[in-house]
Amino acid sequence: MYVNLFDSHVHSDNSHDGEHSITFLCENAQQKDLMGLCITDHYEMELNEAQADICLRNSFIETGKSRQAFDNRLLVMSGIELGQATRNFQKADRLLNRYRFDFVIGSLHCIRDMDDFAYIDFSGLNVELILQRYFEEMLELCQWGGFDTLAHMTYPLRYIIGKYQIPVDMKPYEEVIREILKTLADKNLALEINTAGLRREIGQTSPTLEYVKLFRELGGELLTFGSDAHRAQDLGAGLDVAIDMAKEAGFSHFAFYKKREPRMLRLM
Repeated sequence: MYVNLFDSHVHSDNSHDGEHSITFLCENAQQKDLMGLCITDHYEMELNEAQADICLRNSFIETGKSRQAFDNRLLVMSGIELGQATRNFQKADRLLNRYRFDFVIGSLHCIRDMDDFAYIDFSGLNVELILQRYFEEMLELCQWGGFDTLAHMTYPLRYIIGKYQIPVDMKPYEEVIREILKTLADKNLALEINTAGLRREIGQTSPTLEYVKLFRELGGELLTFGSDAHRAQDLGAGLDVAIDMAKEAGFSHFAFYKKREPRMLRLM
């Protein structure tokens, strides 16, 4: 039995792929005995700006209402999953300055000139080149560092290995991954243990234990845990696995964020 479970990566129906309202998510989080959750609806930099702004504003307002409604029963934080900030760092900075988010997730769901990895048929593609470009662009994202945690660091593997059963040798990317993790550590940014893959064909977290250990060895001090839930039934799923991984990697605490500052919780 784990206590102090905080889910820092949750999507509502304000995300294009989310199913449930923020109120319903909060009700379910309370029923699951979560300490709290952060609503981190998608904002993809390359999509229609007007529509994305409406969804983000609705998410921010609805989260604020739920925070008041569930006061003293559930911690409800306001966040954003900012996808592909590499497309326009200045625009990303302006966006983040418009809202008083508690928490900002940085992620890459696609690389330049390609669709989201979730929609790509990898059969016959040069997977090695795609992954090299992915990690190089992720390093750019980390060097900017305008976020709080780096989401699902090995996101493409969810589909390459999981859906398409294409084997991947990670050795060619060791140097750039090491630089990504070192950059996070040097900037005092967090690494997310994303548990969505435990519910998918790949059957593993993103990243896996070896990279969480490497992050710690390189001086990383901040971890966040996220189910990446897009529906209420997945809230908190796999966080027990994330806790065990964090402890095995040498961490004694994990973080959730309030007003863009980490609040540390002991791993029990």
